[in-house]
Amino acid sequence: MAVIWELDFYSRPVLNQNKKKIWELLICDRTRQMEWVQECPSDRVNSAWLAEQLQTVIQKTGQTPQKVRFFRPSMANIITRGCNQAGLNPLASRRVFTLAAWLQERMAQVYPQQEGFQAADPNPLPLAVPMQQISTRPIPDALIGEGWAIVSLRADQFASAGDWSIDFEELFDLSYLSDDTLIPGLIIYSHRATPLAAWMAGVDPVFLKFVTNQNDGSSQMLLEANADARWLVANFQSAKAPKNAKAIADGQAFETAKQKAAQVHFLAIQDNPDSEDFAGFWLLKEV
Repeated sequence: MAVIWELDFYSRPVLNQNKKKIWELLICDRTRQMEWVQECPSDRVNSAWLAEQLQTVIQKTGQTPQKVRFFRPSMANIITRGCNQAGLNPLASRRVFTLAAWLQERMAQVYPQQEGFQAADPNPLPLAVPMQQISTRPIPDALIGEGWAIVSLRADQFASAGDWSIDFEELFDLSYLSDDTLIPGLIIYSHRATPLAAWMAGVDPVFLKFVTNQNDGSSQMLLEANADARWLVANFQSAKAPKNAKAIADGQAFETAKQKAAQVHFLAIQDNPDSEDFAGFWLLKEV
């Protein structure tokens, strides 16, 4: 599995002796087998300090990540420059599920124990981007699938995911869900499955969402990706059209199933419905 780090560099709800918020660098890998916590002096909040820390982490852990994901728009320039100075590849992306959970944990268990603590932030890493702030783009014509299906897998079935035949994949820990939780997913079928999966890996998929336009009744399956991208996966004119009625009902059921699964779902890509191999497979979570 490729080494990917998730990073946050920001102030925390704790005041230092000078009554100023402390600044903290958090870095983890996707499984939290590697965690790095370092407080930053308030007069050194810059890309040079960050680059020094990144180089230290590489030396201490022996890891050189393929990419460093982060999502902190107000710090994007400093984080990007710091990664570049350390010879690393920064990627602004909302796919920082592990980091977000870790920060929530620290907000509940770590910061309240520190002298100077102010108040816990209920949303310490805001990942949601208002729908109106992102324009929707179609998936490139050459990569559009020939069909799709909505299916479900039990959470405990993902325990054997390491044995599945997958070309491009990214999963995360589901141990916080009960084994019998049904995880909904969308499978796209394409005769160009591998190029489509490679493209999907490049856009860093975050979550799928089925939406309906209240004005004309049209519906769409959308893919939110990267820091601020949205892609049109499927388009339906109206639930009254016979060919669209079942698909729209499936899309609505997909959203209901997501809510029951703590917004966890998946996206898979296969050559055809009879294939046992996956060109791509991603666990996703609506943020």
